Amino acid sequence: MKILVVHRQKTVVDQIKLVLQDGLTAVTHTDSGLDGLLTSRIESFDLIICGTDLPVITGFELVRSIRTNSVNKNIPVIFIADQVDAKTEHLGNALGVAGMLCTKNVNNELAGIIEGKVKSEPEKIWQQATSKHELN
Repeated sequence: MKILVVHRQKTVVDQIKLVLQDGLTAVTHTDSGLDGLLTSRIESFDLIICGTDLPVITGFELVRSIRTNSVNKNIPVIFIADQVDAKTEHLGNALGVAGMLCTKNVNNELAGIIEGKVKSEPEKIWQQATSKHELN
């Protein structure tokens, strides 16, 4: 399973990797929206996790571009924001993201979003990817 993580904070990326530590998941990380967009146009991924507040291109612009012109246009996306407010939810829903969560809740909620809403691959693979992380 290949996951693209586009986030400017290394600590958040490390939290995501901790949740997905299974040995079967390959995580590619970029720290700007432009690098994430270029990477998503070159490689296929099973899931994209991105921040909303990214340098150069915002997460919203990144997902809009992926949805219109990319090999990953139908891939599930999860937004990570400092705060999930009504505007973030509205824009995320308009872009068809699979889930949205606050940065502070990555450890507690990411595995649940993947298991409950994403699962674009066979269920067994997603369960293996998140089984080592206990939900609180």
